[in-house]
Amino acid sequence: MTRRRRLIIAVCALLLPLLGASTGAAADLQILTSGPDASPLAGLVVLLLAQGGKAAEYKAPASAGNWVMDQVDLQFEPEVLVVPVGARVSFPNSDVVAHQVYSFSPARRFSLGLYRGQRYPPVDFTKPGLVVLGCNIHDSMVGYVYVSESPYFGKSDATGLVQFSGLPAGSYLIKAWSPRFKGEEPETLGQLSLGATETQSLSLTVRSALRPPAPKLVHPKGLHY
Repeated sequence: MTRRRRLIIAVCALLLPLLGASTGAAADLQILTSGPDASPLAGLVVLLLAQGGKAAEYKAPASAGNWVMDQVDLQFEPEVLVVPVGARVSFPNSDVVAHQVYSFSPARRFSLGLYRGQRYPPVDFTKPGLVVLGCNIHDSMVGYVYVSESPYFGKSDATGLVQFSGLPAGSYLIKAWSPRFKGEEPETLGQLSLGATETQSLSLTVRSALRPPAPKLVHPKGLHY
């Protein structure tokens, strides 16, 4: 066997354990959330803040997702959009009427002049925190962009379930926020530790006082307001 061939085999033997470690160290997590009355809490923003281990070493790449906050039937769609720091969010207007979207929130102040369709380029969100949206023309329109300081975030479905996959091993602080909270600060729900290739299921209860769900307004289609 030549010296060059022996060297290639030796390098490959060293790389294999490293490749196995990098591709196998991932965990899955399911969190079932409920409100103080034990009913499922849909639309809850859930954040996992890395405290130690491989999770804390992870550096999130620049956000390149296709983030969209639409306007349909005089409502923001979705009501709550969760994005990472650095996300660029498009604000198309799919209504037959014009809207004027704005935010006065410290995390992102902006204003889009009266428009229909998709007139403006995406808006950059470079600071973490809650951004409350409104329309200068239709006061009933309220939406939220939650800019997560962590790359590990999700939103609960109609059953109160939020799922994470491919999490690095480590310790996490679990925080949550909902538009039904009476304040803008997230609530700490607990802490957990995840091992490599582990799967965990948790049931967590939000203790914050909640507002009643906002009524869904029904507008006759095709009318101008």
